Amino acid sequence: MAERETKAYTTFEAAKICHVTHHSIKNWIKQGLIKASRTPGGHYRILDHDLDDFREKYDMFPRDKESSVQKVMVVDDDPDALMLMEKILMDEGFELVKVSNATEVGLKAAQMTPDLILLDFLMPEINGFEVCKALRDNELTQNIPIMAVTCLTKEQDIERIFECGADEYLPKPFRVEQLLDKVRMLLSKERVVD
Repeated sequence: MAERETKAYTTFEAAKICHVTHHSIKNWIKQGLIKASRTPGGHYRILDHDLDDFREKYDMFPRDKESSVQKVMVVDDDPDALMLMEKILMDEGFELVKVSNATEVGLKAAQMTPDLILLDFLMPEINGFEVCKALRDNELTQNIPIMAVTCLTKEQDIERIFECGADEYLPKPFRVEQLLDKVRMLLSKERVVD
């Protein structure tokens, strides 16, 4: 049996395989998440096995869309908040994807295409406004409803939350029923992009 030829991908090819923008690929290379070499012209090249390793590590292989369980992604750096929302949502029969790390938000959202994202806007290292805007700018995540679950309560902050693309807002601390009502409401309507 002939040995498989090693292929080197450009950032554009890798982006297509991972269903992200080539800027995301470049950022992940700079962060050391994807192993890559440089051409004499300064362009990145990623060997296929290095890209496979990265996709394996971050669970980036396509999933069957058969599952009827609705998937909710919770983005929060507070373990207590994550635990509380996990308990509330799993008791209601939702599948939960927990993210507490800035790098993984776009990556996991593009790969797993959750039915809803609950996003904390106040986290160290993560600017919730930028994350929300990035999700809206990516064609794979632009239609996923986003609810801001945050301590921000000033009127100008709330306006900014909606300006960057959030569909709904829930101030912390919240009541369980409040959270569930808004989650159900967002999951029941299709997001329409202008």
